Amino acid sequence: MIAALSVTLGAVTSSQAFAQQEIKFGIGIPEGDFPEYNALVRFKEYVEFKTNGELTVRLFPNNQLGGEREMLEQVQQGSLELTFPADGAMAGYYQPMQVWSIPYLFESAPVAWRVMNSDFADEMRSDILEETGMRALAFSQNGFRSFTNNVRPIINPEDISGLKIRTMESPVFMELVNSLGATATPISGAEVLMSLRQGVVDGQENPPAVVYGGGLGEVQKYYTLNEHVFGLHVIIANNEWFESLDPGHQRVIMDAAQLMAWTENLQKTEGDWRFSEKLREELDMEIHVSTPEEKEAFKELTQGPVTEFIRENVGDELVDELLAAVEEAENALYD
Repeated sequence: MIAALSVTLGAVTSSQAFAQQEIKFGIGIPEGDFPEYNALVRFKEYVEFKTNGELTVRLFPNNQLGGEREMLEQVQQGSLELTFPADGAMAGYYQPMQVWSIPYLFESAPVAWRVMNSDFADEMRSDILEETGMRALAFSQNGFRSFTNNVRPIINPEDISGLKIRTMESPVFMELVNSLGATATPISGAEVLMSLRQGVVDGQENPPAVVYGGGLGEVQKYYTLNEHVFGLHVIIANNEWFESLDPGHQRVIMDAAQLMAWTENLQKTEGDWRFSEKLREELDMEIHVSTPEEKEAFKELTQGPVTEFIRENVGDELVDELLAAVEEAENALYD
């Protein structure tokens, strides 16, 4: 009787151990009160609560597992379950991601939110799976990118002419900066702060939360919120791992990804003014919020050549489909 009970308890214990699974989630953002990290914590808390601890999420922030491209490679190979790359890094694995980088594509964050949850976005997520073998669970708002520099305030396009501006290692962003008469200088994210401090470049472009959280405001004087490009994050999963989960756990992961995306969407939008105020008050940065008329001047110079460049890389059909999705979202919100 005792032996039988021991066997039964052993089977239960073994079953419980088998039911528990640790999920590794790697991102580049450090721990702290930043939209990306807060969103990551919401994902972890939701998954662990909804699965009664059967799934646990171990967080690897601050590039502990390598840069964005290295973590994408790990997800693709199966040594990492989840990561959270920006669209620039994702474009290295899936070139059509470049289409989101059309300058002044979105009039506002709510327009972008609708498009990120549209049929267009769903079809792209399916295509990412087909082309890369990785599952894109959701798109989220990395933020509107804007220019900082150490030379002068940038109010009109001619103010940026002649400046050396760091860009991501992306031909699209290089084309955008060059179209304004500045010199695009591609530098990896890990080297941006040092490059600015040493004067290798005059400026760079990023959302306010990144400028503050990455210490860029400590080495830059002027910040113009011209919002030239809307950046995305992608919640990326190893598909074999995802498909190995039972259907209930798959739904929890998908719901957690949506919660994570909306957390970042809201906090990144709030961060436009929250972190701008921190930069102004704590670091004495000079902040200029571009007017619609000033944005239009930048748009006239950049949207045409950059969109043409993107068309050459991803095709007319994809560009036209995205523009139609944006128009539909604007009509739904503003008509």
